[in-house]
Amino acid sequence: MYIKIRLRFSILFMGFLAITVLSGVSFASEFSADFIMKGSTMSGKGKVWVKGQKMRQEFSSQMGKMITIMDLDQGFSWVLIPANKAYIKNKIKTKGKGFRPDNFVGMQQGQMEAQIKLVGTEIVNGYKCDKYLITYKNKQMGTMTQWFAKKLNYPIKMINNSAMMGEFVSELKDIRRGGVKDSLFNIPSGYKEMKQPQIPQMPMKE
Repeated sequence: MYIKIRLRFSILFMGFLAITVLSGVSFASEFSADFIMKGSTMSGKGKVWVKGQKMRQEFSSQMGKMITIMDLDQGFSWVLIPANKAYIKNKIKTKGKGFRPDNFVGMQQGQMEAQIKLVGTEIVNGYKCDKYLITYKNKQMGTMTQWFAKKLNYPIKMINNSAMMGEFVSELKDIRRGGVKDSLFNIPSGYKEMKQPQIPQMPMKE
């Protein structure tokens, strides 16, 4: 029972992380960076690699290590659970090309309908960024403020506020351009696909 609860929470949490990642993947981006997150329900650190239409994110927290691999050409993401040598495959839904905030449709649970507003520009970690406020239709999903680095075509800072998960801040540090290996985006040998855990839909509150 504990494993199932932990896995369901982890998958839902990785969905939140995926929102921040998918919002900015660029066709031409190639870089790696350290990833730091601090939140009221979970904190941790990890690394991010981006190359063209592919992304890999490793994240370690109180709940263990989780890895997300995304391939936008194929239109799928894979959440890897190293402790179980297993992965869960998800379909990525988008509209248009590139994954700027205004092209993002949602992930697997249909909870991501939102209003997106450009509220200004700011310098974050040396990069000029467009600052967006994303307000979800489902009130329990709350809001997300995102700083989208124009030069990287990728979000380098996000602040999420929701009734479900409280507040957490995600940020990229020590960004390094180029040098990303293709092998990082492969599913490791010996991993088996798991059935997607059922996560209850959150009621819509107007």
